[in-house]
Amino acid sequence: MIRRVVFFLALFGCASCAKRYRVEGLIVHVDSAQRTILVSHRPIEHYMPPMTMPFHVAPKEDLTGLAPGARISFDLRVGKHASEARNLKPRVTRLEGTDGKEIPVAQPANKLAVGAAVPDFTLTDQSGRPTALSQFRGRVVAIDFIYTRCPLPDVCPRLSANFAYLSKRLRGRDFELISITIDPTWDRPEVLAEYAHRWQADGETWRFLTGPVEQIGTVAGLFGLIYWPEEGSITHTVATAIVSRDGRLAALIEGSSYRPDQLLALVQHSLDPS
Repeated sequence: MIRRVVFFLALFGCASCAKRYRVEGLIVHVDSAQRTILVSHRPIEHYMPPMTMPFHVAPKEDLTGLAPGARISFDLRVGKHASEARNLKPRVTRLEGTDGKEIPVAQPANKLAVGAAVPDFTLTDQSGRPTALSQFRGRVVAIDFIYTRCPLPDVCPRLSANFAYLSKRLRGRDFELISITIDPTWDRPEVLAEYAHRWQADGETWRFLTGPVEQIGTVAGLFGLIYWPEEGSITHTVATAIVSRDGRLAALIEGSSYRPDQLLALVQHSLDPS
């Protein structure tokens, strides 16, 4: 009897010594078979600095719907011999320029799922040249949506700063950057050329595209972007997409509040998936 009491006390003591931490980050890869998620996370208070690492997910957690690019938060339970992620909570989409207010948003009917083939499209770059997505087959492509008159420093300028960071870090790799304007009436090629110069874009590995309003809307819809003019500006969601070498949607980040190193982790995983 005494031995049994000691045994249960030992079990209780081992369970109670497990530590718990709150984790917030961006999913880089999901391995459903191994039940792990590769996450580029923020600093975990009192535990570890920001980095990209895999986490084992508790058996009761549902991995359905998790995909590269999704922002997520969860509780990390760290025991003596193992750790696991619990209470997974994907972050919801918010409209930019609305003081963080959460607004129900209907998804575009043509929005692609991660893993789907991205339909080809042709737009015009800042030099006036026709530019098709298909011409970059065999290279990894990152796509975002901006407009040059964006008044919010934490939206379009932040997106462009992130792309400038990628441009420097991945110079010489099989990689392309595409920024598509959602204000094509104003953002003609010459306007985009000046904007590209401001961000030191070379015009070859980082292109700024414009085109007919309807076509821009169709392309934006592929990546779940929603926008409309309002009081002299454009209210919009934010989407940054990674297209794999074979032309499939490898990852989709919603919102602009991700770190450039998180975007870099996603791109590097597409460049070197092994």
